[in-house]
Amino acid sequence: MTTPAPLLRPAPDSPDDAHGLAPGVVPDRVADRVPGPLMIVVGGVPGAGKSTLLAGVAADVPRALVLDPDRYRRRIAARLPSWVPYGSYRWLTHTLHAVATVLYLVAGARRGRPLLVHDTATRERRRELLGLVARLCGWDPVLVAVDVSLAEALDGQLDRGRVVQPDEFVRHWERWTAQRSLLAGARGGARGPWSAVHLMARCDAFGQVRELVRRRSVVVAASRPAPGPSGGRAANPCAA
Repeated sequence: MTTPAPLLRPAPDSPDDAHGLAPGVVPDRVADRVPGPLMIVVGGVPGAGKSTLLAGVAADVPRALVLDPDRYRRRIAARLPSWVPYGSYRWLTHTLHAVATVLYLVAGARRGRPLLVHDTATRERRRELLGLVARLCGWDPVLVAVDVSLAEALDGQLDRGRVVQPDEFVRHWERWTAQRSLLAGARGGARGPWSAVHLMARCDAFGQVRELVRRRSVVVAASRPAPGPSGGRAANPCAA
């Protein structure tokens, strides 16, 4: 079920800057070069750390709009007995998230606020459709795929306290490994569903996404550390 990881590519400003750009740094002219309100889809297999990343960006850049199914999961769980398993209402959680995502995309940007969307992005047709809908609605869609090893994904699920059913996770993982090399070489462009496609390790993803969002936001980011779950590997995935 494991395959060799491709060479990860940081998010460059332009093809001319693809070499020599320090990890986590996006030049100032990115905001001038890319038109339209920014929409970033943060993808990756379950346990890759998407929700932790999005929560950190939301705390650093309060003006950013974050759409994460975990928000609906918590709301539904608060209204149900504690013994009700998440699997019984998982379908409702993701349905509400999908509907909210479409509504936000169709409504368009709210005073230039960047939009960040949580999605596994392992289903190719759904992923491309999401980017296409965003572009048709006037957004500038960027895909950031968080690349983790199988062990990291499984550990991430344990750290968050929610483990995907084995057969479902296997399907996610197989789709992901089949598409990973393609995403690593994808460049994106004005004619496709994505303006840019970036595949990067979890250690780099937070800094890259935060910088992209901060440079497209009209407010100064808060100078406080990104929140994460107390303890566990997911709180600091790059720690030795």
